[in-house]
Amino acid sequence: MSHEPLISVIVPVCNAEEYLGDCLDSILAQTYCNLEILVVDDGSTDGSSDVMTRYSSCDNRVKVFSQSNLGPSAARNRALDAMTGEYVTFVDADDMISHECIEILYMLLTETCADMSVAGLTHDISHLGLNNERFETIDARGYLADVLYQRCSDNSVSAKLYKASLWKNLRFRSMRYEDLEIYPRICLNASVVTVTYAGLYYYRSHIGSFINSFSSDRLDAVRAMQSVRDYLCGTDCGKDVVNAAISRQLSASFNVFLLTCGRPEYDSLNHKTWNDIKQLRLQCLLNRRVIPKIKLGILASMAGPRILRFLNAVFNVSR
Repeated sequence: MSHEPLISVIVPVCNAEEYLGDCLDSILAQTYCNLEILVVDDGSTDGSSDVMTRYSSCDNRVKVFSQSNLGPSAARNRALDAMTGEYVTFVDADDMISHECIEILYMLLTETCADMSVAGLTHDISHLGLNNERFETIDARGYLADVLYQRCSDNSVSAKLYKASLWKNLRFRSMRYEDLEIYPRICLNASVVTVTYAGLYYYRSHIGSFINSFSSDRLDAVRAMQSVRDYLCGTDCGKDVVNAAISRQLSASFNVFLLTCGRPEYDSLNHKTWNDIKQLRLQCLLNRRVIPKIKLGILASMAGPRILRFLNAVFNVSR
């Protein structure tokens, strides 16, 4: 490819020494070469800093930034403020991308005149980069509704390529589920989204990952979705997008309710999310677009919180 525009790759890092080399290797091996790789060390206490220094000394496309442990939102914001690319993508430090990932996302974005392109995810490293030429171009509002209904893609900012202009006036809030909170705002800045079903992004799931362990940060899902719903209600995004946000808010309430069961220190949040479930469930039950998993949760909740807790204990649905 000639006259390639610069693409910024943002990698927030906190204690990812075990995986960071694989991540950076996958980025440096891209068939699309005009990259600036902004690696932000968010107060790592393991050997992550040494890994970053080694890679930056070998390839001048790797730029390292350091900050105290301020969280992934602040790390990404630091890189967004420093980036100079015409396009931007995010890769988490424990993940990997196929060697053609950025080139494919760039070609899809430009050839379909989209504002952002979305890669398929895989949880199996052996499937990374498997050829799949299927893609579709979608109105951004319709795409956002599908994401909030949990019918396509996901709400992570990773595994996407964006025009940098979409981020001009947007930054992550200091919270967990920061992706969930900001993603609708990014989508509404766009007009057209192109989605490919090729597994170009390897999402590594491990015991120590955020989603596989309990922490109080996981309870931010409710706060994030309330922020999303309040934001969308103040826009002209359309009724279907707002209804989709209500469905996603109910899903977050189910998850946090079940996570806080049996934890006395979170009794007030447990009661709040149960009340949210009762308030939102009928509307979502009558909405044909709400996914079956949520509707089953609604039906179980009709029998009361004890039955819902029992079913969660049996099927572990809140994990």
